[in-house]
Amino acid sequence: MILKRREKQPIRDKIRNLMWPRMGWVRTLRYYKHRTIRISDSTHSIAAGLAIGCAVSWTPAFGTHLIQAAFFCWIFRGNYIASIIGTAFGNPWTFPFLFWIGYHVGKTVFWLFGFGDYFQDLPGPMELDEMMDKPMKLLFPMIVGGYLCAAVSSPAFYYVFYSMIKGARLARKLRIQRKAHKVAKEVTGQAK
Repeated sequence: MILKRREKQPIRDKIRNLMWPRMGWVRTLRYYKHRTIRISDSTHSIAAGLAIGCAVSWTPAFGTHLIQAAFFCWIFRGNYIASIIGTAFGNPWTFPFLFWIGYHVGKTVFWLFGFGDYFQDLPGPMELDEMMDKPMKLLFPMIVGGYLCAAVSSPAFYYVFYSMIKGARLARKLRIQRKAHKVAKEVTGQAK
């Protein structure tokens, strides 16, 4: 098959590439930028897909991010491929920060609605034994806070991605026109 490896990559290499790509972060991000710009769909659809992918990364439901992204893309008419690329926002480097922020937002929301006494005995970081004994004390605030952070941040992600994609597509179109104009000059003999 085209674009398939001749020899399968070992699992340890796949895990290492997930944590630290072989070609480096800059080249990986540049690759995804070019892949995103070349998706043949409307700018709105691609920006919505990227924003949805980034938004679902706030949720602590590991393993369901792609399913959630596909579901929300179906609702908001986003691009599925762009949403898969957008879920890369949630990665081993950003998950601790996203979940910490989501937990504290959820804890604050519960506190505002009168359920603060449930979290009263958690003034500081939880111990591992506490997490195992009462996992919902940790999970409920993370779920509520994660979805609230997703709802608040997704419009910001959308507008940033929309302007970036629109600008990148315009630059690509102008570059193609300049190249075609240069070739046309050479063909007609006007280039000197």
